[in-house]
Amino acid sequence: MTTPLRARWRAAASLVARTRDVLDARPGSARSERDGVPGPLASRGWASFLLSLGDARVEAFEARGRGADWTQDAPPSLAALVEEIRGVCALPSLAAGQEIGSKLTIAPRPAKRLETPRKRAQIDAFARLVVPIASRATRVVDVGSGHGHLTRELAERVALPVVGLERDVDLARRARAFPSHGDAVFSVTDVLRDGLGLLPGDCVIGLHACGELGDAMVESVGRVAASLAAPSHGPASIALVGCCLQKRRAASRAPLVASPALESALDLPRPLLGLSNLTTRDDGVEATRADNLAGRQRRLALHRLLSLRLGPMRLGSEIDGLNRRAAHGELALLVTRAFQHRGLAMPSAAEIDAASAWARAEHARFRRLSLPRSMLARVLEVFVLLDRALYLEERGFVVSIGTVFAERVSARNLALVATRS
Repeated sequence: MTTPLRARWRAAASLVARTRDVLDARPGSARSERDGVPGPLASRGWASFLLSLGDARVEAFEARGRGADWTQDAPPSLAALVEEIRGVCALPSLAAGQEIGSKLTIAPRPAKRLETPRKRAQIDAFARLVVPIASRATRVVDVGSGHGHLTRELAERVALPVVGLERDVDLARRARAFPSHGDAVFSVTDVLRDGLGLLPGDCVIGLHACGELGDAMVESVGRVAASLAAPSHGPASIALVGCCLQKRRAASRAPLVASPALESALDLPRPLLGLSNLTTRDDGVEATRADNLAGRQRRLALHRLLSLRLGPMRLGSEIDGLNRRAAHGELALLVTRAFQHRGLAMPSAAEIDAASAWARAEHARFRRLSLPRSMLARVLEVFVLLDRALYLEERGFVVSIGTVFAERVSARNLALVATRS
């Protein structure tokens, strides 16, 4: 039986499979490139159009992505792809009575200690989704509870025990130190190692559950629901907003929903999943888009310097061993830290200047050739959402998916809510 959710899953899966070569061919990698142009872009006839774009149009396409006007003179197949991406990524709002536009929505309650305005808006929006399903449960389990802001908030809103599960001992200790007006407790556990320990009737929640943690939650809830022997235990339920899909122990993510014909194309490696964590917004969470672009250019210059010294390197490996925020500082400092980390003698000032000039020109090419791949980033995120949702639907859950808060609050705003009696 084909349900609307299954039809959406098939559309997203088909799009990922048909564009997998574009996703895999990162500009600047040696594989499948001719004259510095990824083979899939050349074979589709997109490269000359992309490389001819002026700076203003590149800025517009980067900032608005699939929302930009690609119909003016883009190759018809590229314009058709943009339209297909729009369709796959069009999701309803799950936010009840709150704004999903460009303004930050914050509830009137006062901020709590260590709770930023963005975090407060996320908690308020997510709690409004959780409370209706939590009120029918026997216990709420908050996976990856951190400082416990969400855990305590829900404990104050529902007359149930709320258990926060956190791997980091220090975070759990801080969470316990904050006052709570409800029945909130915190437990230190490594969920991926030890399991969730769910009980029938649990409502499992995760706000920005990273990587494979989201998959583990979905699979655990599915197993518990299948084992229910009596309805008196209460319904199984889950509310989840995922993020950082690349954070997983395995080298790739296999789909939860079986699809033999597309299995290899839908097995997504970690670097590709990391693409879904990018944001095109000017006001990113950690840095502005301009800062991020400048950081990528510095990383490209560093990659050039290290490659000249060590030989060919995978793009992205130049930052190995360093915090990615290191690229937001001066190039000379970034180079110093990277070369010291590897025990290499520092390049000269002239070598750094030459690498910087090379990176400036190459980065301009990369930005243009990366546009189709960047637009597909959201498709990957939507596909994982649909994959988790359909897995639950196949096990008897009633599932809703959509956005839960504005992208300005967090670009990782895709949620699923599922219940099963």
